Amino acid sequence: MQLRRMIFGAAIVLAACCSSALAQDASTDQTPIIKAETRLVLVDTVVTDKKGNYISDLTAKDFKVWEDDKEQPITSFSFEENDPAQKAHYLVLFFDNASMDFGDQAKARQAAAKFIDSSSGPNRLIAIVNFGGTMRVAQNFTADTERLKQIVSGTKVAQLSTNGDPVQVASLGSPMALPSLSRAESSFGAYTALLALRNLAKSLADVPGRKTLVMLTAGFPLKVDQQSELTAAIDACNKANVAVYPIDVRGLTIGSVNTPPHFQTAAYHGHTAQLQSATLHYSGNTMPRPHLLLVQRGPGGGGGGGRPGGGPPGGGGGGTRGGPPGGGGNRGGPPPGGVRNPVGGSQSSRFNPALQPRQIVPPFPAGAASNEQLLYALADGTGGFVIRNTNDLAGGLDKIGKEQSQYYSLGYSPVVSPEGSCHTLKVKVDRGGSIVRSRSGYCNVRPKDLLAGNSIEKVLESHATGEMPGNVTASMQAPFFYTSPNTARVNLALEIPPDSIKFQKEKGKEHAALNILGIAYKPDGSIGARFSNTVDLDYEKNELKEFQKHPFHYDDQFEVASGQYNLRVVFSSGNEAFGKIQYPLNIDPFDGKQFSISGLALSNDLRRISDEEESLDADLLEDKKPLVTQGVQIVPSGSNRFKTTDTAVVYVEVYDPFLLTEKPPKFILQIKISDLKSGAEKVNASFNNMDPSIRPGNPVVPLGVKLPMASLATGSYRVAIRAVDEAGHMTQSRSAEFEVE
Repeated sequence: MQLRRMIFGAAIVLAACCSSALAQDASTDQTPIIKAETRLVLVDTVVTDKKGNYISDLTAKDFKVWEDDKEQPITSFSFEENDPAQKAHYLVLFFDNASMDFGDQAKARQAAAKFIDSSSGPNRLIAIVNFGGTMRVAQNFTADTERLKQIVSGTKVAQLSTNGDPVQVASLGSPMALPSLSRAESSFGAYTALLALRNLAKSLADVPGRKTLVMLTAGFPLKVDQQSELTAAIDACNKANVAVYPIDVRGLTIGSVNTPPHFQTAAYHGHTAQLQSATLHYSGNTMPRPHLLLVQRGPGGGGGGGRPGGGPPGGGGGGTRGGPPGGGGNRGGPPPGGVRNPVGGSQSSRFNPALQPRQIVPPFPAGAASNEQLLYALADGTGGFVIRNTNDLAGGLDKIGKEQSQYYSLGYSPVVSPEGSCHTLKVKVDRGGSIVRSRSGYCNVRPKDLLAGNSIEKVLESHATGEMPGNVTASMQAPFFYTSPNTARVNLALEIPPDSIKFQKEKGKEHAALNILGIAYKPDGSIGARFSNTVDLDYEKNELKEFQKHPFHYDDQFEVASGQYNLRVVFSSGNEAFGKIQYPLNIDPFDGKQFSISGLALSNDLRRISDEEESLDADLLEDKKPLVTQGVQIVPSGSNRFKTTDTAVVYVEVYDPFLLTEKPPKFILQIKISDLKSGAEKVNASFNNMDPSIRPGNPVVPLGVKLPMASLATGSYRVAIRAVDEAGHMTQSRSAEFEVE
């Protein structure tokens, strides 16, 4: 597939415009767009001897760089300490309060105060970030030593504990505002330390140079469903040129080695597990019963591929996105030959094991405790190092601080590679006894508006603004989910007739390029948001026959401010046919402090997280957020038509700021299903046990409700959902219409 555009962040810059790119204001949201002919990969590298002394007299001839085990000619070279510009250096103290007990926090903050006293200065700016289920910027970058010491001396107690029972939160006061970090703080999605690190790294991308992130933590075991988060965190750090330096604050008295908890298999309707029912209250005994998706422990065998807890679903229970079904469902298993067609990417880049993101995650060192494996991966993957098994935390911080100016910057021009591909990096030095540290790799991720400035986009936009309707009929759903105050993510899903996609013979395969443009127009005609994409489809002849039997499923995501919009989506594969869909998109104002609820996403495609690792990796790297509850990924449907035999689910998020208070009131979820024509109520139920879905320290509660399809007659229905807490707070009611066939 032809490479169109690549976003590499701070680690990859324009060769001809490097200085101007780095001079951009730190408050800008613009990420440089890199074209293949002007790309330059920069690899910051630290070299020491076996005693830890920095080696500072090396030249470009002493270094060798490999990308994917192929040596690359070095085209640029510098050593930071010799830079006459006296650039500022940036360091973040990241306190992982979720993993530390009170004593650990006190030790960490005392050591940090000593480090600040000796290390802050006009060219050494420090920021302080706390994580305890949500991320809070206690202090943005400053050289004010006294203020930093004052901020760090307050003990932050978390609501979320990754290694024990929850404890209460003590306030540090209002954080100061700095645009580059406040964007990360406001995100509702950073409910784990790894997602918080990813968001923090993304917010640092506009800050020039190599950034140092010191993670003060007691460590925590890496669960199976966090592997994708680890990959995304390392990739985000490498894009933003952030090196992670974890410090295990437990010192010499580490105690027993923690082992990962028993793997919990998400319950879903299939052959290996069953949905558990929540406690329900009904207005009648004859009504069909919906269910909440809950977690049950796997049966402990037959997992396949080393996964405990049962094998993958059969039939049409867990399908691929965009690929033809395997039978028995709307989107079932992969077609013959195992080809899996991605959403928003080509098959060759998205599902080729040689190009997958996991290869940028370094292997865990032998003998590392389970609480420390994650720390080594973060450090080795980003070019940092781990401080562990020592009570001298201040000494460890000093070692990290000295490294801020002790690195070489090596540049080379990479070969063109497919969008979505990931590449390993290795650096060696031709000097005996030297130890080399650098980032482990990078990934190419396509931009949100892939077709921007392209002639194809101009044609599609003329269709979007014109009066002529499309001549291809398709269905679309676009539920929204708040990501921060007055900002929502729209999870768009399309079902496109396969016969409208034009295939041509290309390189021995049937090839099609489906171009898609979406524009959200405000009432005054201005544009509130837009996205564009090209999906490359490549099939063998027999695979194409399977593809053409079922609608093509496409999903994408974009962010937009609260407001009213006319969402227009246009698609075409290059022939005269084009599809055009208009959708009213109404997103209520939301300040983040009110009890509220998201839009409703309908789905009949449920997937166990452990079976979808490749897809989750790709989604997180492309800054997409999959809809996940209780270990199950719910893929939004582009159609609202379901069969009585389908496992149909409604996904919804409840935003409850009262969960961050000392004694949060419990809430219930109310669901009603009524006949759309007669208005007759078919279901009136409430779920009163939300605890399994609540993540302490985070106000977002993701929920999946299984609809009682087998009990509903053929017809049209409306499902309405709202939440009510015991203190009398009530969310607005959200509804969605669906058909039962």
